[in-house]
Order: sequence, then structure tokens, then C-alpha cells
Amino acid sequence: MTIRLLTRWGLLLLAWGLGLTAVLLLLLRLAFSQVDTFTPRIEAWLERQIGAPVEIESLSLSMARSELVLELEGFSSTTPDGQSLFSLDQAELRLDVVASLRSLLPIFSHVRFQNTEFHLYQDEQGNWQWPTPAHLPLDMAPETEVDLVRIDAWTEWLLRQRIWVEDTRVMLHGQQDNVTLYAETLLLTGDAQSTKLQGAVNILEARPEQKDTVLPAAQVLAEMEPGKRGINDFTATLKLEVQFDQLLMLAEMFRPEHVPYLEQAGGDARLWGRWYEGKLQESRLAVSVPQLTLRHDVEYAVLRNIVANGKWQRDGDGGEAWLSGDAQSVEWAEPAGAVEGPALPRHWYLAHQPGRWELRTSAFELASLTAWRDYVFLPESVTRVLQTLAPEGQVQGLRLGQREGSWGVDAALTNLQVSPWQQAPGGGPLDAWVQARDFRGRVTFNSVGDSTLYFPDLFMAPMELDHADGIVEWVYDGPNTMISGRDLNVEWDGAEVSGGFGLVAGERSGHFGLDIDFANVDALERPLAQWLPLKAFDQELRDWLLDDIGGRVPTGSLKLSLPLGDNVTAEDISTTLALEVTQGHLPIAPDWPRLEEVEGRLRWQNQVLEAQIDHAQSHGVTASGGELTMQDETLNVSGDLHSDGASLIAFLQAIPDMDMSLLDDLEAQGEVDGNLALSLPLQTPEALKLEVNATPVFSRILYTPLNIALEKAEGELTWQQHADSMALIGTARGRFLGGEVSADMHTQRDGIALRGRSRVAPLFSLANIPLEQSRQVAEGDFQWQGRVTLEPMLSLSLNSQLRNVTSHLPEPFSKRAGEPWPWTLEANFDNNRVESRLADRAHLRLFNRPHTIAGNLHIAGADVDVPEWPSKPGLNIAASVARIDPLAWQQALDPLVSRSGEGGGESMGEAPPLEIALDTDCLVYEQACIGALNLDGRVQGDTLSAAVHSDLVSGHVQYQPQARYPLDITVEQLAVDRLLDLTETEHDVPSVSPESWLHAVETDQPPPMGMPDWLASMPDGRLRLAEIGMGERRFGPLSAYWQADSDRLSLAPVELTLGQLTARGELYWEGDASQSETRAHLAIEGGDVGSALERLDQPVVVRSRTSAAAANLGWAGAPWQFDLRRAEGGLNLDLRDGRFVKLESAPVRLVGLLNLDNLLRRLRLDFSDMTGQGTAYDRVYGSADIANGQLTLRGPLKIEAPAANLTLTGRVNLLRQELDQRLGVTLPVTQTLPIAAVAVGAPMVGGALFIADQLLGDALDRATTIHYRVQGPWTSPQVTLEGPQ
Repeated sequence: MTIRLLTRWGLLLLAWGLGLTAVLLLLLRLAFSQVDTFTPRIEAWLERQIGAPVEIESLSLSMARSELVLELEGFSSTTPDGQSLFSLDQAELRLDVVASLRSLLPIFSHVRFQNTEFHLYQDEQGNWQWPTPAHLPLDMAPETEVDLVRIDAWTEWLLRQRIWVEDTRVMLHGQQDNVTLYAETLLLTGDAQSTKLQGAVNILEARPEQKDTVLPAAQVLAEMEPGKRGINDFTATLKLEVQFDQLLMLAEMFRPEHVPYLEQAGGDARLWGRWYEGKLQESRLAVSVPQLTLRHDVEYAVLRNIVANGKWQRDGDGGEAWLSGDAQSVEWAEPAGAVEGPALPRHWYLAHQPGRWELRTSAFELASLTAWRDYVFLPESVTRVLQTLAPEGQVQGLRLGQREGSWGVDAALTNLQVSPWQQAPGGGPLDAWVQARDFRGRVTFNSVGDSTLYFPDLFMAPMELDHADGIVEWVYDGPNTMISGRDLNVEWDGAEVSGGFGLVAGERSGHFGLDIDFANVDALERPLAQWLPLKAFDQELRDWLLDDIGGRVPTGSLKLSLPLGDNVTAEDISTTLALEVTQGHLPIAPDWPRLEEVEGRLRWQNQVLEAQIDHAQSHGVTASGGELTMQDETLNVSGDLHSDGASLIAFLQAIPDMDMSLLDDLEAQGEVDGNLALSLPLQTPEALKLEVNATPVFSRILYTPLNIALEKAEGELTWQQHADSMALIGTARGRFLGGEVSADMHTQRDGIALRGRSRVAPLFSLANIPLEQSRQVAEGDFQWQGRVTLEPMLSLSLNSQLRNVTSHLPEPFSKRAGEPWPWTLEANFDNNRVESRLADRAHLRLFNRPHTIAGNLHIAGADVDVPEWPSKPGLNIAASVARIDPLAWQQALDPLVSRSGEGGGESMGEAPPLEIALDTDCLVYEQACIGALNLDGRVQGDTLSAAVHSDLVSGHVQYQPQARYPLDITVEQLAVDRLLDLTETEHDVPSVSPESWLHAVETDQPPPMGMPDWLASMPDGRLRLAEIGMGERRFGPLSAYWQADSDRLSLAPVELTLGQLTARGELYWEGDASQSETRAHLAIEGGDVGSALERLDQPVVVRSRTSAAAANLGWAGAPWQFDLRRAEGGLNLDLRDGRFVKLESAPVRLVGLLNLDNLLRRLRLDFSDMTGQGTAYDRVYGSADIANGQLTLRGPLKIEAPAANLTLTGRVNLLRQELDQRLGVTLPVTQTLPIAAVAVGAPMVGGALFIADQLLGDALDRATTIHYRVQGPWTSPQVTLEGPQ
């Protein structure tokens, strides 16, 4: 019963259901047939959805079995402004109702679109929309996360469809360009066994010259097979090929604002995908790009020959991806210089799950990441670091990712170097581990070897480190940046530095803090200023620390609080610096000598510098118990002092702005104790306050240039200085120049009063003149007094009567003891004038010009006139005396001159010009007045010139070191006879006729000397003598040139004119310091030799028409050491057509006696030709040698005469002045021998020869030679006839 009832009711319900379905289908079919009447309503509804008019030309809806068929034609939309939104010419859609109900998703068994266009417009923000008032019905914002479930769902739904799309265009209207994506055919077909998707998308680029150009862009091919559960667990593959060079304009269309421009791209990419059991399981990527160019602003990044291969693999709801690739060259992004790693990572790894993802890379250059920050999207914490610190180095590994919206970066870095930013330090290289989370990060670093650390706004130079480690953290809080360093440990040039820092920087203000401790700082080789953050100190402290402060710092600390901003002042900075100093050095004041060996402590806090100095020294002056403070820009120094004399002088010489040049020549023996107090405003150093109290006890103070000493110097002195006001107060006493001297000082009131007593002899000791020699000039003692006045001008006055002084100088400076000679000296140091007067004998006016002096000195026998103040540099001495005895002055001043020459002297070029004018009416020689003298001389630089006018000599001398012949002597007139008379008068020798010169030969000579030292300094020169006078006779001119060096003196050429003869020759003196030799060469040529004898006022013993002679002599020693015993050489003589005059030698007179032409006169005893005109000759010639004091004729000396020929042989002993010669007289017998016999007292022989001549005729007419022996002294030789031949 129950079953039947249930069956009945079941059938009834089924009938009702089928009936209802039939009714519904009938109604649905009726509605489909009336769908075109609903077209306006559909258009209105669509217009409300998109905000733009919609037009449908034809719309039909029908049923075909289980499929719902929708046909649509002329479907389009255009904005009121005429901008197209979309258009569709024809569409047919077949909805599989049964499959759709099963999947709860629309499943189309057939979809076909023809001639479809879809338009998108880019607004000013770069978004793709429809123009107002139209709006897209779908949200086209990009997804930020990868949703594999949605991808799988959409892929599954898409592969169930059967779609045929023909002639489809997507038209993109950008701000600058328009691009059309064109697909000719897209097919999604298949059957129950498989489904295929294939198609190609091209780009239509609009060009002016043609309507459309088809450019292939991408091709896609997909296949799908149902799984065990049908379409729900399908298996599919996908292949996508993309040509990059055709996507440039499309990429530019969709480029976000922060993404760089894609300027150039080439190559292709292939993507493969695989689905299994309805899920995407794996994808692969292969990319080959010959060149890719990115542009950001005006900078370019160029990548060439990019090759990459990647793989993605599913992992639950996420996946993992691997990418390996490389580019052969990366321009611009690659850092300059040598790099150790690639510019881009070669290996990439990506892992993602819902809500998180992570990217890891292999090693690459950190500088490349800095360069790529404008081309890739990085978290702000990273980009800020890259922008501000510009890091360099190698990234050994990088991890970048997001988890639940939070960014994270981890990196292992080596050789890291960063640039300073604001107060944050820079430096490197370091090894570091970097961790960044959103807006905060941390760097843990450690240096492998040497590295640098640089605080550019604190330290003057980078810190060269041996080791460094620590932690640096940063936080970005909106516009604010916070950076801190902690656990910092640094080894810096042997010093140990530890501590930390903190920095808070905002847009307009900030704060920096530094807290460090340091130990074992060696600031001897490097100044202490290089160890401290000088830039954080105010200018005054900075200048003081830069002024050569150093030492060793065993311990120290620095705390710094520095506000950052535009209006920060020194008062806003809080600094505490504490140092313990040993072996230190620091300055007292600007340009003052610094303190050495400083032991103490230094502290700077709240703009106040304090230093306790336990011990210090400067230039040997030691200080103890010292204090140094600098506050309110004022430096104060105080302490006790102790020093010896030499150290005190060295310290005083080093004090600036004080002329201590006088101390250069002082030597002090002894000690001084005192104390010092100094106050120096740093802004106004001219307002210096200084007080030095000293108690000197010196045994000796020596002034070295004059070798004068102040003995036993003691006193109590105080030096006070306030700005330009200075005062020396106290008393001093000692012994000076053999007497007591004292001084009372108060330089601001009465000046310095001086008084003392001195002896004359110590004054001469200043010139190194011994006591005994000084007494030959002057002796005695004298009292003197004086005063040094400082106001209104600096001056010195000294005076004395010199009453007990005796002067042994010649007139006009001869003085007896007891005779007062007032002496005064006035020196004004402001106008540099000095005036001194000695009695009425001398008056000096001196003007000390810059770098030189100018003075006028007048000397007179009495009533000296006052000289003018000098107007030109140099010293001008004018002496006008009635008498002057040069020999007496030479004898009196010889001790001074000889001693002053021993010490050498300064170069004449350094001395001021000197002019001397001497005028006297009586030049005294041997108590006799020999005439007037006028001398004018000048010495300027190294040049000397003098002009002399007197009765003895007139001429001038000039010395110019740079000339060819530096010493030039020109004598216009020389009275030789008067000089000889003076010589004879000097030696008290009666006048001797010049004839005696031939009879006096000096044979006693000293040993030969070597080359003297002064020869090397002897200047080259020349002598020109215009006229030499001997009584009424005049001869000349004479000229001579000489050159000298250390081992040679040459006198060449020498030329002298005597009457008709000219003598030329050379003289050479050569050797070394132990021995020397002189060689002389002389040649005489000319006419009558008698004219030369007449000029020399000698007896004319011979005359000639022509004359020639030559002599070559050499001897050991100097030229003036001529010694016949050591002389060697030769002589040559040739005289022609002359006669011997006034000869007294009988053998020579024989020549005249043997002349037949004179026979008749001889018989009448007429010898007037012999006593009158002398003996004639045609030629006299010969040569001789000189050696060992002997003159030996080299062959006979021949005399050719009209009556006979004479030959002379033998030698002459020049040492004993003796002759040993043989005279031969050759003559015709018939003509001359009888007369000769008569002449010699043999009349019988003469008569016999005369008879023989008459009998034999020409047989006896032949030559006959008569020989005579000439022996004995040459003043009275013995002549003996040896006989005829």
C-alpha cells in the first residue's frame, strides 16, 4: 500500500514537473521569439552600465536542442564626442545548457566573433580607460600577487570553450602614439579527446605613407586533453613565442612612470607551460636578446648578448623558479675600474607562496646595484641607502622578498666601501652582513685588513685603520633618518679607539652624537689635530689645535653633541675632550716657539680649554707648574722658568714680532730663573699681555763679531708688554772692556742710563790686534757715559773726553795723555741717523738706509767742517790735510792692517759703495816734501777704480772682476829718475852713473820658492804705460798682459818701445807649492840700437842701421829670483851697418888701426877717427849659451868690418865677472900688416914686409889672421897677442 502510494505520488510529481518544464520551455521559446522587442531596453541597460550610448542592429535568441543560441549583429558604442569604444559586426554564441548546469559556469560549444574592435584610451596618469563619461565595466588594475588557483580555474574554463575569432583589433590610444593589436584568427577547437588553442597577435603601426603595417609580435599554441575525471583534471601544454623588437611601442604604452624607457630591444623569448590534473605544474623560459637599451632621464644602460634560461615549478599553492643567464657586456651599470664580480647576477632563484615571495641571487658588483636602482623596483630602505651611501664592493649573496606586505633584504658583502652621508661615516673596504626590514636595517662589519673610516664633517682626513669592527643600524621614519653605530672598535695607527655614534636627520634639522674612548695615541709623527674631530670645534680652538700640537696620549675620551641645521652656533655644540699627554709639544701663542717634552693633562669642555703642565721645555728653557687656559677666545699661560744662557738666547730669538737679530752674535754663559704670565686674545693678538720676571746670573756674555765680552753680568729684570706698549725695568751690572759698567733701566720713563770705564787696548782686541801692537797705535783708559732713550724716539747717546788716552798716530791724529779730545756719538734709530765727532779732527754723519748705509766722513788737520747728510748709498771719505806722510801712516797702521787681513773679510760685493778723496799740498817722503797729491778712488760692489795725480806719477787703476782682464793699470806719466832719486835717498847711496849698471851683477839669491797661495786669487790684468820720463828723455809706451792661476803666471805679451827699437816677449812662471820655474822669451827688432841707449841715458857705444836680438832664458824660482848660477838659455844677436863708438878696448880698436886707407894719417900721427867717430862695421852676429853662470859663445861671434873681419870665441864667467876669450882679426897682409906692426911697436918687421911686398907683388896679397887672448875681469881685461896665421 505504501509502495503503491509512493509510486503514484512520484509519477504525479513527475508529470507536474514535465508539464511545468514544457510550459517553461514554451514560454522561453515565446520570449526568444520576442527578444528583438527588448533590444531598446537592453541598449538602455548597457548604456547605464558603461556610461555611453550602445547600439544593437539585430539581436536574436533561440534554442537548438540543448543549446541556447544567441546571434548578434551591429553591436557598437560611441561616446557623445564621437570616440569609438567597441564594435562587433557579427557574433554567434551557443551555450551548452546541460554542461553549464553541471559546471555552474557558462560553457559554450561554439563561439564565433567577426570584425571586432575594442578601444582603450590612456589618461594623464597613464591609466587605460574609456573617455569620460564612459567607464569600463571591468577593473583592469594589475594584480600584485600570483594566484595559481585563479590561473588554473580560468585556464580550465577557457579550455572548455570552443571559440573562433576572426579579424579582431584592440586599438590603444596613448598620449603620444596609437597602437593596434591585430589577430586575424584565434581558434580554440577540439573534441572530446583534446582541445587546441592557436593564433597569432600582430601589431599594426599607423604610418603616414601607408595605412597599416603588419608586424608579427606573438604566437600562441596550446593543447588540452581531459583527464581521468574529464575536463576537471585535464592535461595541457602551452607554447608562446614573443618578438621583442616588435613590442617597443607596446611597452612604451604600458610603461609606468617609475619604469625606465625601453629604447631598443631585439631577439625573442619562448615560453612553455604544462598543466597536469588541471593545475599548472611547470613552465620554462628561453630568452635571447642581442641588445637591450634602457633609458632613465639622460642616462643609458645597455646590455648586449643576453642569454637566459629559466624554469618554474609548482610547489603547493606557490612555486619555485630558477633563472640562469648572462650578458657579455653591461655598459654604464658596470662600475668603473677593475671589478671582481659580474655587473649582474648570473643565477636567480624565486620562491613564492600565497602572501609571500623571496628572490635570491648569486654574486655581483654592488656598484651595479647602485646603478640599477633607477631601473628596477627596490624597497625604499634599500634605495635610500644606495642613493645616500653609493656603496661599492661585491655582493656574495642577496635575498630580497616580501612576507605579508613587509619587505626584507639580506646580503653578504665583501670589500664594501660606502660614501659619507651627512654626519654618518664612510669608508672601507669592509666585510659586512646587511639586514634590512622595511624602513630599518643593520650592518655588522669587520675589516679583513687595512681600511679607512671617514667622518667628513668631523675629521680633516680619512682615518687609515689597521682593523675595524662594529654594528651600524638605520631607521627611516618618514622624512627622518636615524643612524647609529655601536660596539665600534678601531685600531688606528697603533691607537685603540672604541665607542659609538648616533645621528638623527630630518628635512631641516637633526642631531649627531659621538662618544669614543682612545688609548695609546701616537701624535708625534702625526699631529694631534689629525686624531680629533676638528670640524666640530669652533674656529679658535681649531686654529690652535692645528698649530703643531702633538705628543703621546696614553688615555683620552671625546664626547660630542652636535645639532644639525642652518642656524647652529658654537654655543649649541657640546664637546668634552680629555687627554693625558706625555712627550707632547704645543704652541704658546701664534708664531711663538712651541713647548716641547710636555707632561700634563688637557681638557676641553663647554668652550673652555684647560691644561696643567707638569713639565715642558722650549729651546732649552724649562717650565714647571704651568697652567694654560683658553676661554672666551683668550689664551692664558703662566708658569715658572729656568734656563741657561744659550737656551735663553735661542728662545728669545724665536719670539715673533721682535727684532732679536743682535742676539745672533751673542754667547751667554750662566743661568737665569724667572716666571712668565701671558694673556693673548685670539681675535686681537695685537692686544697681547706679557710679563716676564728674570734674575740672570751670567759669568760671561760674548759678542762674537767683535769678540768682546760682558763679564759677571747680574741683575733683576722685568719685561712688561701690553699691546704695543713695552717696558724693560730693572738694573744690570758687570764688567766690560776691562772696566765696570752698569745700567739702570725703565724704558717707558727715563730709558736706559749707561756708565762705565774702559781701556783702549781691549778696543783693539776687537780687531784681533795684540796688546803690544795696539800700544804702538794708542793706549790709556777713559770714562764714558750715555743713555738709551725710547720716547719719543729710540736713540743712543755716548760721550767721553778721552782725557787719559794717548794716540801714536801721525798728524792730524797725534794726541798726548791729559789732552782732552771730546768725543760724542748720537744715534737716532727711528730715522736711522748716526752722527759722531772727534775733537776738531773728524766729523761723521751716517744714514742707515734699508739694506745699506750712507755716510759722509770729513777729516782735517784742524777745524773740520760739518759734512752734509748723505743723499746716496755708500761711504764718502773726504780728507784735506796740509801734510801727509804715507810711510809714517803705513808704519803706524801696519799692526792694524796685518791683523785685520788674517781673518779674511766679506765679499766686496756685499759692502756699500766707498768713495775716498785725499787732497794734500805736501806728500812727505823721508822727512821731505816731494810735491802735491790728489787721489780719488771708488769701490762699488766688486769694482774698484782710482785716479792719481802727482808730480811722480799720473794715471788710474780699475778692477772689474767680470772683465777679460779684471785689473787694468794705465799710467799716463811716470818720472823714473825721480823714483830712482828717492831710492838712492832712502838707502843713502851716492849717485851712480847708469854706466855702472853693466858692471853690477847680483849673484847672492835666496833658495827658489814654490808657487804662492795668493797667486790663485791674483786677477788677470794689463799694464799700459804711456810715457816714461828720465830727466829730459822720454821713452815708451810699455804694455804688458798677465794671466794667473794656482800653478802658473804668464806675462804675455810684453811690448816696449825704446827709440827705434821694439822689444816683445813673454814670461812664464810655473810649478807647485814646493818648487817653481821661470821661463822668459825676448825679441828685439828695429833700427839704430844707439837710439835705445840714448833713451835710457846710457853711453852710446854702438850704432846700427838695423838691429835684431833674441833671448830665451829659464831659471828656478820666481821671476824676481833670477840667479846666474841657475839660469840657462841662449842669446842671438845681429847688427848691421854701424860702428862702435868711444871704445876703450885696445883689441877692438885694432880694427880701425889696420885700415890701409888711414895709413897716411897714421904716419902723420892723425888718430882723429878713432877718438871721434869710432870703428865702422858691416855686420855683427852670433849666438851664445848660458848655463851654470857661464856665457859660452855658440861658435864665433863675427864682426864684419871694411878693414877686417873679427871673430870672438870663448866664454864669460858671469858669476866672477871674468873673460876668457880669443879674438881673431883677419886682414890682407900687404895692405894692413905693416901699419899694424908700426901700431904695435914693430917698425922693423913692418919695413921688411914692405920690401917683400915690392919684390913679390901679388904673392903676399892674401888673408892674414892675428889672434889675441882676452882674459881677466871684464872691466879691465888683459889682451895678449898670440901671433898671426
